[in-house]
Amino acid sequence: MKILHEITDKNKKIALALGFFDGVHIGHKKILNTLVQQARLKGIKSAVITFDENPANYFSNTKIPAIQSFKDKELIISSLGVDYLYELNFSLYKDLSAHEYIEKILVKHFEPELIVVGYNHTFGKDKTGNPEYLKDFSTNYNYECIIVPEYKYKEKETVSSTEIRKRIQYGHLNAVHALLGRYFSVRNSVIKGDKTATLLGYPTANLVWPNSMIKLPYGVYYGFVQAESKMNPALISWGTKPTLSDGKNEILEAHIYDFDENIYGKIINVVFVKKVRDEENFGNIRVLKTQLQKDYSAFEKWAKLLK
Repeated sequence: MKILHEITDKNKKIALALGFFDGVHIGHKKILNTLVQQARLKGIKSAVITFDENPANYFSNTKIPAIQSFKDKELIISSLGVDYLYELNFSLYKDLSAHEYIEKILVKHFEPELIVVGYNHTFGKDKTGNPEYLKDFSTNYNYECIIVPEYKYKEKETVSSTEIRKRIQYGHLNAVHALLGRYFSVRNSVIKGDKTATLLGYPTANLVWPNSMIKLPYGVYYGFVQAESKMNPALISWGTKPTLSDGKNEILEAHIYDFDENIYGKIINVVFVKKVRDEENFGNIRVLKTQLQKDYSAFEKWAKLLK
């Protein structure tokens, strides 16, 4: 898949999907799978048009946290077979009316044969464009418009990025896994820590949780760390380390099972599978060390089952 950050006139007579696709959840995948399948049937290339920032952030005083990094979004969309991904600067398009966006952007630059959108997609200034509006112009501009209907998990729960953010904030990892179609994860580069975990006998890879991303509740989790092509079980601690610090600075730490490589400065993906317990202030390092031994003993049994 080729990623582009500005529009060229090279990709014409193609199939387009429109949306921000935060999380690329199972509902989004219905849209993108429809795009790819229909494009292949027509013998044309497929492209996703999205933006470098959630458009909702331009119309709200509070920024909406992302479910995943742009890198993860790119990897997932690419895995679905899309040919081109346009990540455009939303500020350049936010003042276009719905009709101007169709005519001056989509039709002029892409001459689409097909446009695929979800049932609740909006576009244009003041969100005046919707799927039916897009369909109304399809005859005039010679494109087919497919509106993918609302997708409900197990036919009862609406799948949406908003609902997934709520579930992440509450720490409902099973529900998040079901709605995303994968485990929730955080990707960032490994930084040097204060070596306390090593002194306690459980060396960790330390990461800063990206400010742009939605956050899980503080606690201890089982999961995995993906470093390059390797995926290893990990005992994960997320919080402020209240027993050892003033509790003001957040840190994500992952003790990687059966792993002894130098990954400082490398980008890793921390994958959350199961919450074990809440973060606690144990009062002193001796009590903390006893708890860590219990945590690791239980985790090691879990990890060995995966081998």
